[in-house]
Amino acid sequence: MSCGELARQPHEATQEQRRPAVLDGLNPYLSDLVDQTQPLVGRENELDRLIELLCRLTRKNPVLVGEPGVGKRTIVGGLARRIADGNVPQSLAEKAVLVLDLAPLRVLEKDRSWQERLDRAPVAAAEDGKVFFVNRMHDRPGGISPIASIHVTELLQRPIMAGKIQCIGTSSPATFTKLQADGHWLAQYFEPIEVAPANEETAITVLHGIKGGYETFHNVSYTDDVIAYAVLYASNTSRRGCLPGTAVDVIDEAGAAAQLQQGSLPGEVVEAQERIRFIAQRMEASIANHEFEKARFYSGEERKERDKLRQLREKYRLDNNPALNIRREDIERAVSKLVGMPK
Repeated sequence: MSCGELARQPHEATQEQRRPAVLDGLNPYLSDLVDQTQPLVGRENELDRLIELLCRLTRKNPVLVGEPGVGKRTIVGGLARRIADGNVPQSLAEKAVLVLDLAPLRVLEKDRSWQERLDRAPVAAAEDGKVFFVNRMHDRPGGISPIASIHVTELLQRPIMAGKIQCIGTSSPATFTKLQADGHWLAQYFEPIEVAPANEETAITVLHGIKGGYETFHNVSYTDDVIAYAVLYASNTSRRGCLPGTAVDVIDEAGAAAQLQQGSLPGEVVEAQERIRFIAQRMEASIANHEFEKARFYSGEERKERDKLRQLREKYRLDNNPALNIRREDIERAVSKLVGMPK
């Protein structure tokens, strides 16, 4: 790389510890990306280009442009892992990637304090070494009036145009082309990185790289033949995106269905899973209502319940059951469910 010497020492402080106090009010909307995505396989060129753009002085805001399923978010996750491992140019070694997932906010004319607070927070975060990641940066969910709401990119517009913060976005090819044609500020300040759909050979390589996590989670086993069949069948049948994402959905669906063959779960485990879902719903509702203290409380409760669930799984030795082998017919049924065709 041409951006400087590589730093090899991982960060001593966690990203949570290094988050500036000014972002406390945004914590329910912010999350670190390192553990949220699949391992990055087969997208090294796109990741290298992403790092190069982040090292630039101008037009330093990358946007990954590709169809659903090509792995745009996973590429950004690969960046977060590289930063955490210290395997990046020195200029990025002390940075961290934060996901900013902020639904459009209704802002009352008589109370602009919330908007002003958000206006200051990104700049303070950038000064502390944070890079924001906004997935589908062009989206404005339906049903929300543009006049009565503020979209996340509008909150970031002024500091981005002033060069005070860095942001990574994602977009679809059609939408970004339209933004360029309209002379939209997003197209002017973001440098595109094309992320093409994977071919079948690359998708097979990706699935081999990530299948271990799905095998552990579902307590199943995917043979080489089944992995290749999942990619081929998804490529020829699925209408819900592109490779490798469609094939990943297929093996996940097949693994979930296989769990039914392993018998029903103990009542305590089912109850724990229900509590986690209930708490997650309450946390989402608190975020939607801007009740951030409640959201933080529910976030802590969710962590406690997940720890209890882990202990219950150990108690009933649920992770010690012999793994089921996923078969071709399991893949066919999974695809049929995903595309809505009877099988």
